Amino acid sequence: MASAGVARGVVMIARVARATMDWETKSEAGYFWNERLGKWEGPPGAPQNKKGLFVIGAAAYAEHHTTDILTLSYHLPDGRGVRRWRPGLPPPLDLFAWIVGGGAIEAHYGMFERLIIEHVASRLYGFPVPKPEQWYCSAATARVNAYPGALGNLGDVLGLSVRKNKDGKRLLDKFSVPRKPTKGDPRFWIAPADDPVDAEGLYAYCDEDVLTEMAASDAMPPMTEAEREFWLFDQECNHRGLAIDRAGVRDCLAILNQALERYGDEFRIITNGLNPTQLEALKGWLAARGVRAYSLDADALEALLKRSDLTSEVRRVLEIRDLIGSASVKKLFSMENMASSDDRLRNLMVHHGARTGRPTGEGAQPLNMPKDGPKLVTCSCGKPYAPKHDACPWCGATKPAEPRLQWRPDMADPVLDVMASRSLDLVEYYFGDAVHAIMGCVRSLFVGGEGHELLASDYTAIEAVVTAMLAGEQWRIDAFTAGEDIYLASAARITGGSVEAYKAYAAANGEHHPDRQKIGKVAELGLGFGGWINAWRNFDDSDNFTDAEVKGHILAWRDASPRIVELWGGQWRGKPWDGYAERYGFEGAAVNAIQYPEHTFDHAGIKFFMRGDALIVRLLSGRELTYHEPRLEPSTRDYAAPGELSITYSTWNSNAAYGAFGWVRMSTYGSRLTENIVQAIAHDILRFAILGLREAGFAVVLHVYDEIVAEVPERPATPPSVPDPQIAVFEAIMGRMAPWCAHWPVRAAGGWRGKRYRKA
Repeated sequence: MASAGVARGVVMIARVARATMDWETKSEAGYFWNERLGKWEGPPGAPQNKKGLFVIGAAAYAEHHTTDILTLSYHLPDGRGVRRWRPGLPPPLDLFAWIVGGGAIEAHYGMFERLIIEHVASRLYGFPVPKPEQWYCSAATARVNAYPGALGNLGDVLGLSVRKNKDGKRLLDKFSVPRKPTKGDPRFWIAPADDPVDAEGLYAYCDEDVLTEMAASDAMPPMTEAEREFWLFDQECNHRGLAIDRAGVRDCLAILNQALERYGDEFRIITNGLNPTQLEALKGWLAARGVRAYSLDADALEALLKRSDLTSEVRRVLEIRDLIGSASVKKLFSMENMASSDDRLRNLMVHHGARTGRPTGEGAQPLNMPKDGPKLVTCSCGKPYAPKHDACPWCGATKPAEPRLQWRPDMADPVLDVMASRSLDLVEYYFGDAVHAIMGCVRSLFVGGEGHELLASDYTAIEAVVTAMLAGEQWRIDAFTAGEDIYLASAARITGGSVEAYKAYAAANGEHHPDRQKIGKVAELGLGFGGWINAWRNFDDSDNFTDAEVKGHILAWRDASPRIVELWGGQWRGKPWDGYAERYGFEGAAVNAIQYPEHTFDHAGIKFFMRGDALIVRLLSGRELTYHEPRLEPSTRDYAAPGELSITYSTWNSNAAYGAFGWVRMSTYGSRLTENIVQAIAHDILRFAILGLREAGFAVVLHVYDEIVAEVPERPATPPSVPDPQIAVFEAIMGRMAPWCAHWPVRAAGGWRGKRYRKA
């Protein structure tokens, strides 16, 4: 639907008068002096032996005993321009007065500036500490507006007249970090007083950062009131942090280091001296044995290991490479290196890190955890062990004839008990592969702090609910309203079976019908946003079906959900030779909005319109997604209809999987727009719940897509049969919907409470 003259504005914060500030600091944090080698090294496990702030994060950096201030540049809205302060000068009383008076303060990556004031400037130099609500962040504002967060990149994309000084890195490397002493110059540090010319360059660089931050802030729309409210929560959550089991982390690291050494030795023996990190040489070694590997990333290794024609030595080499290269176990190094002195990890989430408004992870990446650990036998004594044993190594009980092999969250405690021995042999004796055992424990190493535990719940199939409501796919809406299992309902629609028959199977066999996992679950996870055979394969770990069978399942799923296919939209109905062009769904609305910028187009309540040179997609909540510099070009896809157009837009790319880095052109289309919109709306529902929980007094420490985790005081031990009233309250609050989705069948379920983080 198109309409002319629709109001395009949204409720935004007035651009309040604010100070802008930027610190330059020095520290040995994240540097370790190796006396034997006579050089500085990074923390253990640091990628490519990187050092300093990048490795340990802002929180651990700010509280380090060697962290100090080199200079501060700041600007107040009083017409006097940028001014400086550094240790040894009189206090900046004008800035003090601004802070004490409650004045707004903006910085780029404001949490760093906040932590430096709290841990360094306040402690050493008497700076007043601003209240959390005084802070603004131009980096967060940039991401909300779909711009890059890094100041240099942001200045380039915005075309600012003042830009981040490229000489800054050299100056910071000179003054901010320790240096390697030489015979001719035994100094560990160069002080600004040692080189006044470069010191002046550093101070000017800090001034220029302030000016660039101010120019960037002025060039972007500010956050809306609602966005800023959630950003303030985000800062509160990042500042609070999430506790870790520091002893458990160190035990796992001790085992991991032994395993990496042992597996590395095994790798070198099999390959005649190659190291697991020599990827190009490894590709050649594999090719000589008939295995072509164009990539050895995680996905490629997973695909190779599914092959049935591998020799035992090739398979073992690939297994070791997969284990050694696993990002899951490398999280342990981040957890150890980035933990604050109170054993908490901070700044784990980047506000609006994704285009949809969802956060992205930092540091130990709690938003991307390993799925599970090794498949173990559970003994009647309650302890797990590797299936290679004929009897339980804990109590001696005989292994069942047909044991159920699985990894369960409660296995983490006994596994970590064995890890505490720091004996690789013992861990492998009990659990088989030590690295897989560590993977199973990584999630469990996030814990409630002293005297506290974690309480969490998540939404059931929230993206599927959002998609069904937007599309008006009634059978799906009915299923969610009735609380039916959508995987069973979907499998029944695809196979022509019935939910009742599947339920009868479960009742008779004590487990779900295989179609639920192999067909229904895969279809629901992989097909909602236009996925084809590759999308199916991404969620079908066992390759249960041929390509022809998968295609049949996909077409059956689409036939059963025609309104979802309609929601994706397109530009051509019927066959191209019918000559019937019609734009419909989200794709049609986007194309129309770009082509007719004076109009607003609406589909399913989502509004598409142009604001300047950006396509704006306004969600039901009023929040907006931005696609910069959209363009329509003749489609070059296979089987494109005559006159079909493709949509491209400008965006910042930092993922090699999507092509070149930087400000690039990317394409989008109906099903991808649907994915963006659905994920954004699901996140809006989560935001509403988080703020409700916060108002009710729950200290949220983490949120992961459809899940919310809070830290609560430990409660006295109670029998498992006694319901936890706090979980009921938590899920009731999560179940309260905003007015724009008041009657949607969104449910929170599977709530749990315990010391260790786990999957629901």
